[in-house]
Amino acid sequence: METTRTPLPIRTTLAYGIGEVGEVVFLGMFNTFIVIYYNQAIGLSNSLIGTAIMLATIGDAISDPMVGMISDRWRSRLGRRHPFLFAAPIPLAVSLYAIFSPPDFLTGGVAGEPNQLWLFAWLAVWTICGRLFVTLYTIPHHALGAELAKNPNERSRLFSSNAIIGYVSGALFSFTVWGFFLSGESMLADGSVIPKHLDASAYPPVVITACAIILVMINLSALGTVDRVPYLSSVAKSDARRSLLSFYREMITVFANPNYTFLMIGFFLLMISVGLSDTLSVFIATYFWEFKPEQIKWFGLMGVPAIIIGATVSPGLMRKFDRKPVLIGGLLGLLIIGPVPLVLRLFDLMPANGSEHLLPIVIASAMVSVMCAAAGAVAMMSILGDIADENELLIGLRQEGLIYSARAFFAKASNSAGHFFGGIFLDVYIVFPFDAVPGEVDADVIWRLGLFAGPIMCIAGFCALPFYARYRLTRAKHLEILKKLEKTSPR
Repeated sequence: METTRTPLPIRTTLAYGIGEVGEVVFLGMFNTFIVIYYNQAIGLSNSLIGTAIMLATIGDAISDPMVGMISDRWRSRLGRRHPFLFAAPIPLAVSLYAIFSPPDFLTGGVAGEPNQLWLFAWLAVWTICGRLFVTLYTIPHHALGAELAKNPNERSRLFSSNAIIGYVSGALFSFTVWGFFLSGESMLADGSVIPKHLDASAYPPVVITACAIILVMINLSALGTVDRVPYLSSVAKSDARRSLLSFYREMITVFANPNYTFLMIGFFLLMISVGLSDTLSVFIATYFWEFKPEQIKWFGLMGVPAIIIGATVSPGLMRKFDRKPVLIGGLLGLLIIGPVPLVLRLFDLMPANGSEHLLPIVIASAMVSVMCAAAGAVAMMSILGDIADENELLIGLRQEGLIYSARAFFAKASNSAGHFFGGIFLDVYIVFPFDAVPGEVDADVIWRLGLFAGPIMCIAGFCALPFYARYRLTRAKHLEILKKLEKTSPR
């Protein structure tokens, strides 16, 4: 590795950030539409949908840490990370297309009944493939960020820019999907009129556009950062080859760091709540609030200023208060402010559905909660970079890939658990019907939906707080670590 103290070029920061767009678009399609598409548009049981998503965790359990370690040890003229960045986008796009394009003989066509087991198998296979290929990209990409920026303040700015680009692009993509591709209503063969996002035939243009974005943005990011390869950390020859046993030993060394362990336990609990939210969000907008696609699109657009504010102020807040208070504060804001409209509706304290005041109130609450989430996300990514420095001092290895891969595994595992339990609760507790028409669903079903998507959903997130509070790597300690690393690094 060549050492340099020159600031990271703006074009490199931007190139790194646009790579987040590919992941955001894939996860946006997956988390937002997969349940409503397969359940209401095609007719697959929510429990089977949740189970299919949960099965993808098996692939994650194998791929996430292994991709991280393999990329940590990879030796090539393109460095450790870039070979994976170039390899991932094509199979990732193919997987997304397949998820939303089940063949007619499985769905039953226009008038037939779907084959539940075979449709479940199709979804499970392509869900696992999609998760594997998104891992092949995201783990090296996040690890690359920790290598590009060594200075803690520069690292905060890099991840802040990455978060802004990712969240803003996701919000704009959501606005475009709801406002253009899925805007309006569809008339079914039986004469019933439904919002377009409940019609399976409306999805192909959305999916093709998403696949094109994934291919273009990930490749542009890889090409735009490849010139930094000479300045990145390289693997020592003695560490280039590792046995499976040494792989598991190295995993243990990562979790031997108590700061990392407490952080990941808290993150696991938080992401259960996020997974439940992903499962229920479109159901809440469509059936609980009875918003039309033309109204739902504003939730994507409102995220742009909220994300920019949250991610932009996060580095300044971390300089003033350190990283942990920003992380915990962001979590509290997300969990407390986000569910407020749902709780108020349960007590009949919100305007009626269809009121001109309803949408602005719900959007305002969502904006504040997204702002808090963005600030906390930047703090989390910066903290993981700090832990990579701490581990290098403690055990003498750069383990960004393994550290970020374990974080991604916890996110996917708990998020998938949220989808799994969300699907079961939709079938067993909420008892949500097939072919539901907004405004015509039983009031008791709607009340149970609001109760579960509001207070109950946040329980796991609040349980994360005590674990985040145990994180002990302060800014002062991190600066001491950097000084010691500088003294021991080869000249």
